[in-house]
Amino acid sequence: MLTRFSEQVIDDYLFPSFTLAKGEIVIIRLPNAPIVYNLQSEIRKILTGEVANDHIEIISPLNFVDHFTQNRLSSYFFPTTIGSYHRKYANKLNSIYKMIYDVEPVTPRTKVASLAGNARKRLSLYTTLSWTNNIIFDLMAVDPQGGVDIYNFVKTVVKSGGAAILFDQFDEFKNDCTTFVEAKYIGNDLQLQGFN
Repeated sequence: MLTRFSEQVIDDYLFPSFTLAKGEIVIIRLPNAPIVYNLQSEIRKILTGEVANDHIEIISPLNFVDHFTQNRLSSYFFPTTIGSYHRKYANKLNSIYKMIYDVEPVTPRTKVASLAGNARKRLSLYTTLSWTNNIIFDLMAVDPQGGVDIYNFVKTVVKSGGAAILFDQFDEFKNDCTTFVEAKYIGNDLQLQGFN
């Protein structure tokens, strides 16, 4: 077992208990509402051990497949290329980070800011996987087919000894995971209830 998460309330949402072990995928369905970004950030910090929480036991840490961001000014004067991104973030001892060149028509000189959502997610995913095969990821800014392709790739990583947690706002993979948990709104704000 890598993680044991005990039922708890985060930002007026009840998260059920679950465990994650090698070879498993847990999907956490978050609300399809504007609060999702803050809620995902809070649960991510708990699951990665970034913030202390008495309701979780982390035996082996998970890494979040982060989103690439660069402010407009620095991207104009000093654009990050795929090559410089790899030099800064990839583990050169594990060549999986180079898979971006197999699936996308890009080179090390391609500017990351020019990549569409699917390619950016793959870049972050392969780079994170160069360090660990125990990951937390989401499919934000990815189109439906890209989401299916990325999820299927993560399944192959999990089958070969990895583990993953997917933050999702839909249930398209509900029947294709080890554990599916849904955050339930328990607050009193009637506006948010309409988004669940």
